[in-house]
Amino acid sequence: MKMTIYKQTNTIKRILLFLAIVMILSLLWYSQQIVHKLRADLNNQVRFYAGVYARAAIEESDQDFSFIFDEIIRKSSIPMIISAELDKTPTAWRNVGIEDTDTSPEAVTKLEKIMAEMDSANEPISLKYKNYNLGYIHYGDTKLIRQLITLPYIEISVVALFIFLGYMGFQVIRGSEKRSIWVGMAKETAHQLGTPLTSLLGWIELLRSDLPDNENVNEMARDVHRLEKITNRFYRIGSTPAAERISIKKTIQEAVDYYHRRLPQLGPGVSIEFQPENDYNVTIIKDLFGWAIENLIKNAIDAVPQTNGKIQIVFGLIKNDNWLAIDVIDNGKGIRSKDKKNIFRPGFSTKKRGWGLGLSLTKRIITEYHHGKLLVAESRPNEKTVMRIMLKAK
Repeated sequence: MKMTIYKQTNTIKRILLFLAIVMILSLLWYSQQIVHKLRADLNNQVRFYAGVYARAAIEESDQDFSFIFDEIIRKSSIPMIISAELDKTPTAWRNVGIEDTDTSPEAVTKLEKIMAEMDSANEPISLKYKNYNLGYIHYGDTKLIRQLITLPYIEISVVALFIFLGYMGFQVIRGSEKRSIWVGMAKETAHQLGTPLTSLLGWIELLRSDLPDNENVNEMARDVHRLEKITNRFYRIGSTPAAERISIKKTIQEAVDYYHRRLPQLGPGVSIEFQPENDYNVTIIKDLFGWAIENLIKNAIDAVPQTNGKIQIVFGLIKNDNWLAIDVIDNGKGIRSKDKKNIFRPGFSTKKRGWGLGLSLTKRIITEYHHGKLLVAESRPNEKTVMRIMLKAK
């Protein structure tokens, strides 16, 4: 059921992404169709101007026909350049950002460059009438067409920005809701455990008075104190407990010792190896960090084979000694690549009886309370899986 939910989530994301791509492509296609139609109309208009200009020039060849350019072409919004021959010096121009009276070498160089760009987009139109060829009109897109070409990209950018801001806002709200749920659940659990624990502690004291130095009673007392410790951990979720600078080796050793005593029941063929050569003092919240280590060890115990399971815990400085990496390594079944991004999400579990809260809680402890990182550093099925905690060393 839980796996199905996450598969459906990914499917929905893919569908939404596909629909977004289709909508963007449709918008671009539609705008391009309009641009093509406008360019066709523009071409017809320029051809009309060229015919009028050429005919007037031939019929008035013995007169100055510059008024044709002034009265017809100058009043148009179409960027145009007239040249006597292809790839030759322009003789007249309009709407290209250069004064039509500017004949300086710099202006001519710019005009030739603009003319080349125009020719790459639109084929020049010959100023031809009957057997006479007076030159060529080079023309480009009008301001309206250029705006229409960029309009879809502006719209897509605005919509994308709106979606991004909405998504970030949604993530903040959802994160706040998740945090409230975690805190409420943790404190309610601690409250529910508090009353029976107090009663159990009282009964153990009575048993000790009747059975002093009884090993079974002492073991019961240790387990009840363990439950009391867990209750205190739940109370700390949502609060801001004070961190302290303590030995990382000692903190991990306490978690390892706890599971060493219970390995015969948890996995008779499972071994936990922790033999550090060095030690580092780090600023952590001891109870919560110890809880995170215990969760990783418990997950490793559940993953390894019961006959030859091996769990190893090592730590050391990485990334120019800026980070302290604590690796919990096991030879269990491993984590599939497609599950790596989901294993820290609440409710996701590959275990038949798992609730999918252990790793999620562990990641929250490491990231929120210790400003560190928790990640899958490596995973090879049935060979090696490395769960890594990274804490700032400086």
